[in-house]
Amino acid sequence: MRFRKQLLLFLVLSLPLAHARAQEWVVPADQKGTVASFKFTPEMQKQGENLYMKNCSSCHGMPGKNNFAKLTPPPGDLSLARVQKQVDGELFYRITNGKTPMPEFRNIITEDERWWIISFLRSFNPKYVQPNPAAKAGFNGKMVKLHMIFDTVQHRVRITAIETTKDKGEVPAQGIGIALSVKRYFGNMLLGDPKATSEHGIASFEFPADLPGDIQGKVELTCRVNDPAGTISSSPVTATFSIGVPTDKPGLTETRAWWSTREKAPVWLILAYSLSVITVWIIIISIFISMLSIKKLIDN
Repeated sequence: MRFRKQLLLFLVLSLPLAHARAQEWVVPADQKGTVASFKFTPEMQKQGENLYMKNCSSCHGMPGKNNFAKLTPPPGDLSLARVQKQVDGELFYRITNGKTPMPEFRNIITEDERWWIISFLRSFNPKYVQPNPAAKAGFNGKMVKLHMIFDTVQHRVRITAIETTKDKGEVPAQGIGIALSVKRYFGNMLLGDPKATSEHGIASFEFPADLPGDIQGKVELTCRVNDPAGTISSSPVTATFSIGVPTDKPGLTETRAWWSTREKAPVWLILAYSLSVITVWIIIISIFISMLSIKKLIDN
């Protein structure tokens, strides 16, 4: 019996430690030195605020308000010292790669936009001093431009990567990882795995023949350099092609559905919610009346 009690006590004391270890989020050492390739500006902070409110506030709340969502593990307030003491590379890695339940944003927002969010978060830290962009750790000096076209013969999307060098000018960027995504209702969807460019700086992606587009078959594609380490300076390229299956479907907020607006919520859901509220209030009122009756009996 004594052994069982000791074992139970050990398990109870071990649970918090195991839970804390499960929440550990270790950033690789080679990623911590990553810094932005540009100086933060007030305009970037404003753009970062807009992006934060759209992508982050639903879980993390407004910085400084401590009104984050009650999730497990708790997302926390990003203005707190435990967050602000992290270097820029750590924040950038976490935003880029995510960790359940936090999604990864590498294919949702661009690299520059992730830095804009960090510039907004740093505005809540009066002691923050931005690292010199010229001292970007691990940066190999590659400046890459992307160009995207659609090959109607082979029905493939072709991305050409051009590197600007000091001695040779513009040359094909060989071995550069390229990711291609298509805009959907809830963000961008990757079209296959990222591919490396050939010796001619070209990466080719097969476009799904059954992918729906709008009523005219138009789809919005975005290609970007797949560089989690941030060692390549490149801007994503977005273009619209009439290569999807023409689809005349109403928008997600135009019909009654779970994910629609309050005005377009399913009728049965509205009725179920209303009946639930009415039932709860009936129970509360009944309890209150019963308590009054009991009090009268006691007084008499």
